[in-house]
Amino acid sequence: MVYTGPLTPCSLQKGILSPSPLQGTWLSNGVKANLGFYMKSKRKKRSPKKGRGGKILFLLILIGMGLGVLFHQQIYHFVKPFFERRSIIVERKEILLYFSDQEGEYLIGEKRKILKRNQIKEEAKETIIELINGPKEKLIPTLPPRTKLLTLQINDEGVAKVNFSPALSKDHPGGSSAEMMTVYSIVNSLVFNFPQIRRVQILIDGKPIETITGHLSLRKSVPPKPDLIRRK
Repeated sequence: MVYTGPLTPCSLQKGILSPSPLQGTWLSNGVKANLGFYMKSKRKKRSPKKGRGGKILFLLILIGMGLGVLFHQQIYHFVKPFFERRSIIVERKEILLYFSDQEGEYLIGEKRKILKRNQIKEEAKETIIELINGPKEKLIPTLPPRTKLLTLQINDEGVAKVNFSPALSKDHPGGSSAEMMTVYSIVNSLVFNFPQIRRVQILIDGKPIETITGHLSLRKSVPPKPDLIRRK
């Protein structure tokens, strides 16, 4: 019980009061003992399993990592079709784009990666688009930058009909060497990257053309010209 009377040496000697750190309050020895027992019993109620869940989780992570290292190829081939259908895994294909050298006399191949697709026609389209985008190295572009690819079709004879916007002709700088670089950068980039393509016919607005700037006949489909390629 709480003692509210005056504090005297007599009361301390009889053991009635005992000092407590609780804001200067004086409690009887019995209350103090009960309070100490309560605090000890509360500490004992802590679960002995504390931390076991973290150890189990850590162990499971280690097991998963181990299985991933051992069977990573099997897991990849198992989930690959699922992710491909949802366009999560994207594979790329390395090609060579042919741009003009500094002198405008030869074509030099520049490596580029495009998306690997199920249809050659789609890969060929991306190849021409990358060719229009121009080189990333110290080479000379072969197509005017405003040129647009309209359509691209490949027939059973292996002829790729590549249909460009009028900018291919209107924005061209002209000259026999520049026209030759333009035509054979297109033809060589398609034929040497895709075995299904043997020749290329260049169209503008869906129509066959005789020439781009008046120097090279394009009335028929054009075969590749490997002797224009210079190795680095």
